[in-house]
Amino acid sequence: MKEMMLHKLGQYLTSVFGGLLLAIETSINFFIPCLLAVILDVVSAYFLNRRVHRKYPESSDGKFKSEHKHRVLTTMLIVWVVIILANYIDVSVRHSDDMFAVRFIVGVFLFYELWSCLENWSSMNDKPIAKALQRVMVNKAERHLNVKLSDILLKEEEFSLGEPARTEQTQRQKKLGSGREKET
Repeated sequence: MKEMMLHKLGQYLTSVFGGLLLAIETSINFFIPCLLAVILDVVSAYFLNRRVHRKYPESSDGKFKSEHKHRVLTTMLIVWVVIILANYIDVSVRHSDDMFAVRFIVGVFLFYELWSCLENWSSMNDKPIAKALQRVMVNKAERHLNVKLSDILLKEEEFSLGEPARTEQTQRQKKLGSGREKET
């Protein structure tokens, strides 16, 4: 009896291990481009951090930080699981071997990572094409600073103009005042 239970337990463990190995083996070819895209995104974030440090040395240290490693690892784990699930959707639900769902998931993720790399490249960059991209994309420089970028820019305006920079509220009041004068 004990020998039979050990034999059945061995069968179950072998089946689970074989299924996991098959799932990992079928997804590895699609996971590698995603891994390379994440590495490229981390490198572009590092270069952005260096540019921010050159421009604002007191607010940013410009070093490679491992604070966000959990977010990167979680992203990679989620992508791998979604690729495995998409493979099962292709095989079990669609009964097709064209890998459409897997290719779609990988394509969406690679587009997301490419967009993130372009945001990193265009942030704090003075090149003309980067300036054009900044109109469409988010400036990620604030993530590398300890303060908001708008606070730093307002301080720079104060120093460069030699007078305190106007706040949004005073600008609104002046616009409202000039609008009222036109009505009368």
